[in-house]
Amino acid sequence: MELRRPVGSRVFAVALAALMAGFAGYLLSLQVTAGASVSGRLCTGVAALVALLIVAAFLGYAFQRFQVDIDHHGWAVRIDRYRRDIPWPEISAVVIENREIQGRGRRLVPALYLVPEPGVSLDAPGDLRATVDGRPAVRLFDLSDPKIEEQQFVRDLAGLAGDRLQVRVYRLGLVLLSDDARARLNGAAGGKALPAFPPGAQGVRTQRWLNRRRFLLFAGWYLFAVVPALLLTGFAAALHELLGGAVAVLGLLAVVAAYARFVTLFGHAGVLVESEPAVVGTELVQSIGDRTHRDDMHAGNAVVLPPGARRGYGKAWLLGFPHAVVLLGDPRTGRLRGRDDLYALSAVLHESPHEADRLAAREVDGLALQSPAGDPFEPGDPANARLWLSLTKAGRVAAWAVVVASVLLAGGWMLESAPHLGGAVILLGVFLAAVWAVYALYRMLALLGAAWHAVRKWR
Repeated sequence: MELRRPVGSRVFAVALAALMAGFAGYLLSLQVTAGASVSGRLCTGVAALVALLIVAAFLGYAFQRFQVDIDHHGWAVRIDRYRRDIPWPEISAVVIENREIQGRGRRLVPALYLVPEPGVSLDAPGDLRATVDGRPAVRLFDLSDPKIEEQQFVRDLAGLAGDRLQVRVYRLGLVLLSDDARARLNGAAGGKALPAFPPGAQGVRTQRWLNRRRFLLFAGWYLFAVVPALLLTGFAAALHELLGGAVAVLGLLAVVAAYARFVTLFGHAGVLVESEPAVVGTELVQSIGDRTHRDDMHAGNAVVLPPGARRGYGKAWLLGFPHAVVLLGDPRTGRLRGRDDLYALSAVLHESPHEADRLAAREVDGLALQSPAGDPFEPGDPANARLWLSLTKAGRVAAWAVVVASVLLAGGWMLESAPHLGGAVILLGVFLAAVWAVYALYRMLALLGAAWHAVRKWR
């Protein structure tokens, strides 16, 4: 088993570095522009320095060595300056557990650790040294770093590491359970692993449906927020440049606020479509991205929300605490989850000491009676649906190109009446164009990846 950073991510980093280098060159060219003020030269100089630092960071990532080979003989690790071949007899345990990343909020990511046998030193550099169960260890990488398929990686690693492997991340630990162990988990009191809903191709179709609604909101945001903000800024700048600057700041704030309020409306529903919650004791556990969320089902705040009670979830019934946590129905069609899943949720809520939770349990039971027995969804191949989903997302590149072009055109329109404000708007447009180019590259690589998976499926 071999792990490398994908070529796409390295190309992505190099492309972003090239765009930022061009942006820095443009800023440096302003330093020699005749008639530029001292404050203007100082601001552009600082901005150019920041852009060059970003270029250095992305180039460092692109050319950093990352290769880990694992076979029956041991590990061959080549991570930046750390070079080491580690045979299996020198490894006491291979541990996958969450580590906390410092920043805003509490962010947990699954990381891979090697624990050596007593008396064995792995000579790791300081940034890779760690402690597991009070013993020195080496943290090789976060599982999100090489962009691997985590569940398949755990399965492959289990075949090589055997009893040495310890998986302490709940959603990844489920991968190692045998059919009997999974049945015991699902049959235990208050224990149930819930599948993603809607399942398979139906879930991808629901994602496409949600994306279409987000596109309509995006079009409305562009027509009723972006365009008026640019027009008002231009007309105000024609009266006085300072007035135009004030309108530009207020317009920018209004545009960002409108985007956060409306365009992202269906985003959380899309996250819930992909999530795989699990009932563990009296808690509902969800892993969304790099974070693990836990909600106490006996806290007295459970609610069952009918369709329309929360905007952005379509026709879906929701279970909340009180924020929406689990889709009880399909946002696209309104079809309910299977009875087994609904009864698993209500069984735990019935045991709560709080009347609000027990009321929610009775409402879930009522939905279970309306849900057809077994799997109500027809089978379908999700590979083709995911290809169309990637194609739909790639269409966002064209939509954002219109926004970027509008900003650049508005800046050129303002140059004659308000040269400083027009230059600032053009500068903003250039930055947005650089970000857009990186985003377009990312979407094209994702589309090619989906097409490749579909071709392999057909073969």
